[in-house]
Amino acid sequence: MKRREFLLTAAAVATAAGSRSAWAQAPKDAKQSTLDRIAIMTLNFQNILKVPDVDDNPNRTLELFDIAEMIADQYGVHKVEFQHYHIPSTEPSYLKELRGHIEKSKSRMTQINLEFSGLNMSAPRLRDRLLAIDLTKMWVDHAAMLGAQKVMINQGAQGGTANVMPTHENKVYGIPALKAMADYGKSKGIIVSVETRGAGGGGRGQRGGGPAPGGSAPTGAATTSSAPSAPAAMTTAGNAQGTPAAPPAPAMPQPEVWALLAEILNGSGARANVDVGGAGATSQEELHQCLRLLIPLTAGSIHTRVNPRWDLATAIKFLEHDLGYKGLYTIEASNGHEGTRQIYDVVVATL
Repeated sequence: MKRREFLLTAAAVATAAGSRSAWAQAPKDAKQSTLDRIAIMTLNFQNILKVPDVDDNPNRTLELFDIAEMIADQYGVHKVEFQHYHIPSTEPSYLKELRGHIEKSKSRMTQINLEFSGLNMSAPRLRDRLLAIDLTKMWVDHAAMLGAQKVMINQGAQGGTANVMPTHENKVYGIPALKAMADYGKSKGIIVSVETRGAGGGGRGQRGGGPAPGGSAPTGAATTSSAPSAPAAMTTAGNAQGTPAAPPAPAMPQPEVWALLAEILNGSGARANVDVGGAGATSQEELHQCLRLLIPLTAGSIHTRVNPRWDLATAIKFLEHDLGYKGLYTIEASNGHEGTRQIYDVVVATL
């Protein structure tokens, strides 16, 4: 090898080693059995992740293919939950390559969170619900190819043509729409989950630079445009095509929101992905009330956050000792490593 080639190769190796060592901060005292029950979301690192439909800038240094390795190195965690709009292509060759990079770090994808804006189970227009079903089926197939176990749907309240959420009025068509999604998921070995989102809270895509209200969440590889369109004459009961939707119903008390979600899950066969931060609980007692109701319907994971109105460690102890929860704690934070580490430290210290 020529001297110049040797120096260039040595420099490249040193740079790669330096980048990897910056990640290698996993705690040495954390038990493997504890780490095995933690997942971390790609959403946490959205500000540094190179993802579709965002302007490139010097802060975006993390390639999607590298995120599982980074999480494994820094946190000792080998389970990653993805936003669907972080995946820039749904070509089988790309999905196979992405799965290969994840598995190279001895990790796996646990869940894909689907954000189709106004296309959801609660949409007042039938054509929008049919599109939501079709898109969910497509992503169930992608999840199976990627080795994920679950997809989490957006049940409403994320903008689009109508800012809707599940209600006692629209559950008459929301439950059948969700059942169609859940049934297809079961046929492919994929669990369809639904999270707690308070009384009409915004969608996950709006946090950390995602789509704004009224806009469509990126769907990756022209997913939305490839879905079949509904017939022009199709209408919903009492809401003909083109008729503006009724304004959202007044916010329900949180316990009623959770009870409605439980009813919808029982009627559709979908499962609960409790988001302890998005549940809207105003106290420790109220959070435990939510957990007591929905954990029996769990998909096997919860979104774990901190909140000044209740203590996360106390909630984890209640889950473990009172409810016998044995699923994943998926860390959701909006400010990268700082927010992730804050939640991670509590989970590791408590489990």
